[in-house]
Amino acid sequence: MSGTSLTGVRVREAAPHEYERVADLVELGFRHGPYGHLPVSAARTALVRDSAGRAAAGALLVAVDAAPGLTEESEELAALLGTASLLRAGAPGTRLAQSGEVELRLIAVDPAARGRGVGETLVRASLDVAAQMGAEAVVLDTGSLNLPAQRLYERVGFHRQLDRVPANLGGPGSPDAIAPLVYRYTLPRHP
Repeated sequence: MSGTSLTGVRVREAAPHEYERVADLVELGFRHGPYGHLPVSAARTALVRDSAGRAAAGALLVAVDAAPGLTEESEELAALLGTASLLRAGAPGTRLAQSGEVELRLIAVDPAARGRGVGETLVRASLDVAAQMGAEAVVLDTGSLNLPAQRLYERVGFHRQLDRVPANLGGPGSPDAIAPLVYRYTLPRHP
C-alpha cells in the first residue's frame, strides 16, 4: 500500500473493527461539504453505512497520522483522518465504472484534518491500489459545487468526461440528485 506522504499521513486498508468509524467519518465529511445542508437518500445512507460491503467490492482505504514510532496496533487506535472506497465495475454502489475501470467513491476527510493534504494522499494511494487491482483507469464523480475536489482531481491528473453521466442517482433534493461532473484517470500501462 501507500507509504508515508510528505504530509505525515499514511494510507492503508481499513480493518474490520474500523468499519463503523469509517461510515461515521464519511457522514461527517459530507455533512461539512458543499451539499451538507441537503437531505440524504436512504440508498446513499445504506451505501455509506455498508463499509464491509465496499471493502468486499474492492478496497476500503483510510488515512491515519504517520507519527514516528507508532506501532501497527497503536496506529489502528488513532483517529481516522480520511477515507476512500474503490469499487470494481459492476459492484454494488458503482454508478460509472465500466469494464477495466475501478470507481473511486465516498472520499471524505475529517473537517479537523482538512488542509493537510489528506485528500490528495488518499486519491494518489487509490490510484496505486487501482493499478494493483489490474484496472486500466479510475473514474469518479463530484458535484458542480465541490470546487476543492474538482481542483484536486485535475491537479492529480484526472480529466473531465463530458459524455458520461452516473446511473442510480437519488431522488429530488438529495445530494445524489445533484448534476455530477465525471472524471477519469488513465493508469499507466506496465509491460
